[in-house]
Amino acid sequence: MSERDPDPVLTLLDDMVKALHASVAATIEVSADSFSLTVTRDGAAPAASPVVAMTQDSAAETTRTQHVHATTVGIFSAARDWRAGETVKRGDVLGGIQSLGHITEVPCPADGVIEEVLVTAGAPVEYGQPLFAITLA
Repeated sequence: MSERDPDPVLTLLDDMVKALHASVAATIEVSADSFSLTVTRDGAAPAASPVVAMTQDSAAETTRTQHVHATTVGIFSAARDWRAGETVKRGDVLGGIQSLGHITEVPCPADGVIEEVLVTAGAPVEYGQPLFAITLA
């Protein structure tokens, strides 16, 4: 019997379902270059089975959106007053998260246009919380 490496998408899906069962979150979302994967707990009960939705990007799609997530827990401070429609470049500092007297910068992961600002300056944020939605260029 030959051994095969597991499909990385299926491995990711399995890890996401396990993480959802172990947390109080209702939804976990992962976006990559060629796919987007969302695992959502069905109903309000924490013990409910998750519902899995996976979509492949098609060649016909012209826009892709990527969320910028908080990398730590703390208070979010925007680098400036960001607005929807503004162009951003990979590496631009979108803001910072202050936690225990230390500020962690939030860099832009790719070139694109800000689609939506999801957190206001001065708001508390949690690890993994989406801060910005960016339409990739």
